[in-house]
This record gives sequence, C-alpha cells and structure tokens, in this order.
Amino acid sequence: MDIPADNDLSLFEAHPECQPPNTNPSIFFSYDFIRNTYNQLKQVDAAKYAAGDKAAREAVKEIIGRNAFSTVLVNDTSGKMALMTSGNAANPVNFGDDIKAAMEKL
Repeated sequence: MDIPADNDLSLFEAHPECQPPNTNPSIFFSYDFIRNTYNQLKQVDAAKYAAGDKAAREAVKEIIGRNAFSTVLVNDTSGKMALMTSGNAANPVNFGDDIKAAMEKL
C-alpha cells in the first residue's frame, strides 16, 4: 500500500487561496478532509491488511471512499462544493494543476 508523501499536503498549504486572513472555505474544507483521510491511512497496519484483517480492510474501504470524494471536491467546477463550504458558488475555487496531479496519485 503506497502512502502519499507529506509534501503533497503542503500543496494545499501553499495555495494562494489558503493563506490567512482570507482563507477560501472550499480550500480549507478540502485540505482538512484530505489531511484527515491521510492520517487515517497512516494508522492502517499494512501487515494486518495484507493478512486479511477485517478492521484493516474496513479502514481501507473507508479511505478509498474518502479519496473518491476528495477527487470530486478538487475537480468540481459546478459550484456545488462552494455551496457546501460557504464559498462563492459563482466563482468556484481553482485548485490548480499541482493539487489535481497529486489527487491523481491517490
């Protein structure tokens, strides 16, 4: 099981719209969701997963679902994510090529 590098998360922190004091709520929500998913992944015992441990398999199943949702969040251009996160639906955030490429790795 490959775990993304911590520096992939720094792409969110470096995003121009993630800088205080005017942090874009869609960027912040996505970053927080993806960071929590990443932390969950680091908690999975790879040996238990490989041995078929039910709890480890369920944890990975949850992480896969969260990754799929994360991809939807980052690639949304409809404004729906902005509505969910109190952002501006008329001007959805552009996560940029670097963040989208990192999401493709997932």
